[in-house]
Parts: sequence; structure tokens; C-alpha cells
Amino acid sequence: MRTRELDSAVTGETGRPWARTAAMLGASAAAGATLEYLYDPDRGRSRRAKARDQVSHAVHELSYALGRVSRDLNNRSRGIAAGTRFRLIGRSTDDRILHERVRAELGRYLTHPHAVHVTVEDRVARLEGDVLSGEERRAARAVRRIPGVKAVDAKWNVRRDPSGVPQLQGAGRVRPPVPELFQQHWAPSARFLAGTAAAALWVYARRFPPGIAWTLRGAGTALGARAATNLPLRRLTGINAGRRAVDINRAVSIAARPEDIWPLVSDYSLFARFMPDVREVRRSADGVRSHWEISGPAGRPIRFDAVETSREEGKHITWKSAEGQLIAHTGAVRLTPEEGGRTRVQVQLAYNPVAGAAGHAVARLLGADPATRLREDLMRLKSYVEERHRPAITR
Repeated sequence: MRTRELDSAVTGETGRPWARTAAMLGASAAAGATLEYLYDPDRGRSRRAKARDQVSHAVHELSYALGRVSRDLNNRSRGIAAGTRFRLIGRSTDDRILHERVRAELGRYLTHPHAVHVTVEDRVARLEGDVLSGEERRAARAVRRIPGVKAVDAKWNVRRDPSGVPQLQGAGRVRPPVPELFQQHWAPSARFLAGTAAAALWVYARRFPPGIAWTLRGAGTALGARAATNLPLRRLTGINAGRRAVDINRAVSIAARPEDIWPLVSDYSLFARFMPDVREVRRSADGVRSHWEISGPAGRPIRFDAVETSREEGKHITWKSAEGQLIAHTGAVRLTPEEGGRTRVQVQLAYNPVAGAAGHAVARLLGADPATRLREDLMRLKSYVEERHRPAITR
């Protein structure tokens, strides 16, 4: 008994105060670091002002998000109520309205909906024409589920081989309805309900054994991150996301002509002049491939190879990272002439950092936010170009 009491004193319930003490010490250290950061004699005032602006911005964003959720929930509830009421007591619908509903529904389930002739008489949908094998059953079921349709009379010809049928030629794509939770972008109400479910999983996980509890917490964390960011999990984690986990789009208007800006944006080796994070760029002899060395989080160098995919002199360049690179990405630079001899320079980046969008968030905490750096680099490009061409513009 004495041995069990000693063991429990070390690892059992009496071990919890040690965890609470460690948590209190960590919280105290974090609070002290925060106070020191905010009340620094030199930069504390600007930091506090920036923190107030960020809090105010967050409050406005939260208010706007809650308004969107409220409106979306209201509209969806009204739609569900109207649909339920129609299915229960609705008995008559204009045949012309049903005809348009049937045509729209066939467009989701048939690769060649124009090959089917639709007529609706007394709420009976008659389908004639040609369809490909394997599409007819799903399409007929979808038409049968349309509110107001009493019956479906499918007299179409099912073709296993489309050759010889002009209406079935050419490529097509079926676009069946996708459930909300399987779409890339969720509606505000879906995000709200998913976030609520994630919080519920964390709350009720404590009632289960440790293995099941941590599984539920992991599922709740993933669901909460999906709802908060509105990004698919593959883009959040970077797994099977290709070169697109994070999208960045920035533009700037420069008081110079496109032919004055093009030599700078088309020659990567010159980027180091106005991009402090670019250490070195070496181009191959053919100019298609290039080797980059840039500053990453905490100033650590990041090296990668890129391949130019298209170029139109004076207008745009597109590129992508070479196969096998740690950070896969694609990019494009476009120059668009504007009135008054100005030029709009637009840069689009899509990249997949380590750990996907979650890794991007961590990089932002470490001061390596690509969006902020890109905006600053474009402003430096603007200053660099306008300073060089100010006399020419004045003339």
C-alpha cells in the first residue's frame, strides 16, 4: 500500500498540481514577455497603437462574420421551410417552370444534355433523344426528385458507343451537386456548424478513455481548422496539394511605361537590387531555368530551382518550381498599361510550403509572411523605377 501511495504521489492524481504549477509558470512568463514587449521604452507606444488597431480590426471582422452567418442561416432555414411546405401541400406547378427545372437538372447529370428533348405535360416529364450508357438512371432519378414532377417517361436511346450520333460527339463533363462538406469553400452557416461541432468534440472527449479522447480531439482540431480557414485539409496540410496551398495576389501602379519596367521584372538576376530577401539568382545559359537563394524564417537561406513556362515580351512571365523541390510553387508577373503613362504590375503566387497553409501561418509568426514581403518588394520596385525615370516622365 505504501508503495502504491508513493507511486500515485509521483504519477497519479497528486501529480496534477505539478502540471498546474508548470502551466502557471508558463503563463506568468508569457505575460511578463508581453508586458515587456508592449511597454518597451523605445517602441512600446507604437506597438500598443498597432495592437489596438489589430484588436479593432478583429472586432470588425468578427461582427461582419457573425452578420454573414446570421443572414445565411436565416436564408437557408427559410428555403428549407419553403421546400418542406411545398412537398407537403404543393400539388400544382406550371409546366413551363417544370420544363426549365428539368433542363437544368439534366445539365448536372448528362455529359450531352442538348441531345435530350424535354416535354412536360400535366407535370409528367417526357425525355426523348440519346444518352450515354451509365448516365440514364441517375438522370432519371434526379428528374423524379424535382419538386412538382409527378412522373418521368424516359423514352431516350441509351448508346454504349457514341460514334455515329452527332449529338453525343465532343468532350463533356458531368456536374452533379456536391454536398456542402465536400466543397472546397464552405458557406458561413456550414463553417459555424462545423466550428460548433469541433468545440463539442473537445468538450465531450474527456468522457472517453484516453485513446478515444485524443482521437476525438484530433478530429475536432482538424474540423475547427477547416472551419476557421475555409481551406480544404489538403491545402492546410500540404499533402497532395500540388503547388497550390497558399494563394497570394498583389499589384502596384507605377508611374512608368511597360518598356521601362520590363527589363527589371524579366531578368531575375536583377531582383536582388530591390528585393532584400533575394540573396542571389543564377540563370542558366538558355534562360529557362534559374537557381534561387532567398532568406527564409529567422534569416535561414532557402534554395530552389525554377523553370520558366511562358513569356510574352513586355507583357507577362509565368514560372513554376522544378520537380522535387521542397517548396513547390508557381508564379506570374503581368504588366498592364494604364492611362497617363502608368503601368500596373501584378504578381500572382501559389505555393505549397512545408505543412501547407498551417506552415504558412507558422512562418508568419516567425516574421516570414510572403504576402507582406511581396507587398514591400513591389513598393521598392515602384520607388526604384520611378526614381530612375522621373526626369523622363517630367519631360
